[in-house]
Amino acid sequence: MLTKSDLAAIQKMFDGVDKRFNTLDKRIDSLSNSQQQNSEDLIELITSGFDRTEKAIRMINDHDERIENHEHRLDKIEDKIFA
Repeated sequence: MLTKSDLAAIQKMFDGVDKRFNTLDKRIDSLSNSQQQNSEDLIELITSGFDRTEKAIRMINDHDERIENHEHRLDKIEDKIFA
C-alpha cells in the first residue's frame, strides 16, 4: 500500500520528468527554427546566384549579338574597300 509520502515522491519524480520534456521540447523547437531559417537563407542565396547567372548570360548574349553585327558591318566595309 502506498503512503502519502510515496505518492509525493512519485509526483516529484514525474515533475522532474515533465521539466526535462519541456526543456527538450524547447531545444527541439529552437533547432527546428534554426534549421528553417538556415534553409530559407540557403534558398535565397541559391536563387540570387541563379538570378545573377541568368543576368550575366543575357548580357553575354547581347554582347555576342553586337559583336556579330559589328563583324558583319566590318566585312561590308572591307568588301567595299578591297573590291
